[in-house]
Amino acid sequence: MAALKFGNTSIDNAIVKEDRKKAKRIGPCAFGEKAMYLNSFFISRRYYVPYEEAARVYKRIAMSQGGFSGRGIFGTMPYLVVVLKDGREKACNFKIEEEVDEAVRFIRENHPEIRVGTLAGEEAKAKREAERAARRPETLTREAENAAARLRRDLAFLEMKPEIGESLVRSVRRKRQVDHIPASTRALAWLLLIAGALLAVGGIWLFAAGNPAGPYMLLFGAAFLMFALASGILPFGSASPKAAKEAWDGAVENAKVYISEKPDFFFPAQYAHPVVAERTIRLIEDGRARNEHEAWNRMKDELKALNSSVRVSQEEHDEVAEIKPLFLECGYRD
Repeated sequence: MAALKFGNTSIDNAIVKEDRKKAKRIGPCAFGEKAMYLNSFFISRRYYVPYEEAARVYKRIAMSQGGFSGRGIFGTMPYLVVVLKDGREKACNFKIEEEVDEAVRFIRENHPEIRVGTLAGEEAKAKREAERAARRPETLTREAENAAARLRRDLAFLEMKPEIGESLVRSVRRKRQVDHIPASTRALAWLLLIAGALLAVGGIWLFAAGNPAGPYMLLFGAAFLMFALASGILPFGSASPKAAKEAWDGAVENAKVYISEKPDFFFPAQYAHPVVAERTIRLIEDGRARNEHEAWNRMKDELKALNSSVRVSQEEHDEVAEIKPLFLECGYRD
């Protein structure tokens, strides 16, 4: 199916076809040399947008309670939003939030002329930075300056290989999801699987016997089987507790191997994520901690205190949603 134009600039169909074929696929979208290819609600890579027409690309999260409320961490639906220079925008729904992050990172690294983030978000961030600067002490102690400098080197080291932190977050979210599936929910999935298998077998037998009810029974059985298997609840493949634990252990081991390349790296391997480093550095630069250890302990205490009853900003919500599963899984232990 040929890609359709979204925007004002047309590209020859032959060029689009070849470019889309070679494009880097990320979720339902793709990013080629000439254009990015965006999905409709049902069809992947349905539209093309030349990079020179894009003004902004950013992640949007639709909350399960109708929008960001500032309270709690809710179930979400991730979108990649592309804003054209003429103001039009295209929101692309994704199933996996990490893929949206990967798409935004691709744009940031390969097309720095395109802004990543909303205008309102940039203005709010500038305002918060100004407020932080106003509260920040005019001078830091030598101990604090040296501590912040060391942690900034750690942050730069993590940013050199962002897949380390992404792998930690992705695997810990999956592990916690699998570990916290209620026994009743899993039992229901097993019941659907067994019922589907029985219906399918019965449908085949009736169909072979010439009974007109056979095809209908087979259809319902297949539907039950597909629903049970696609739910991600039954302990098969990556949905099994063993596989989820192995993925998490593997991510931590990879982080240990990577940070071993920097002998003075401060953070434990299971928390080797840029956001963890950024939050720790902010405490020192704001004059709320004198050194790495004091900032680290205070950061963990503040993170532990954030729950569904605490109101936070959108930026704070995004940071907490990103890294808190790491701390919950590890019990805040070093």
